[in-house]
Amino acid sequence: MRKQFFGVVACALVALGVVCVSTRPSVVAQESGKAAKVEKGEGAKKAAKSGDRLPANYTKIGISEEQRKKIYEIQNSYDVQIAALQRQLADLRAKETAEVEAVLTPEQKKALQAANDESKKKAAEKKKASEKEKGSDKGEK
Repeated sequence: MRKQFFGVVACALVALGVVCVSTRPSVVAQESGKAAKVEKGEGAKKAAKSGDRLPANYTKIGISEEQRKKIYEIQNSYDVQIAALQRQLADLRAKETAEVEAVLTPEQKKALQAANDESKKKAAEKKKASEKEKGSDKGEK
């Protein structure tokens, strides 16, 4: 059992490393927000993902259009694997949370729920105040 647990933890760490090392935006977000865009090239219309992005600083080193397309193809070839690892990581986190919460007493679970609700409420208020502040800044210009 202990060996299996460490195997799962090792897989989770590897998956987390892949996600953290990636310089691209979240694939999960890309998967849900993908829309085809039309590129102009050699008279033929080609669909590309709206999430296609070059890694940091690649635009500063003179990437040709051909190199750009090859980079996008490479990135796109990894999207499915990365998305699967992210889903696996999310599943592991959910399982971990459930197991940790199973250790708590009913009173502790209620207290935790109340604390979580309070945190969400404060975060929402902070976000609302921030948006309101941004809105007033735009109105002053």
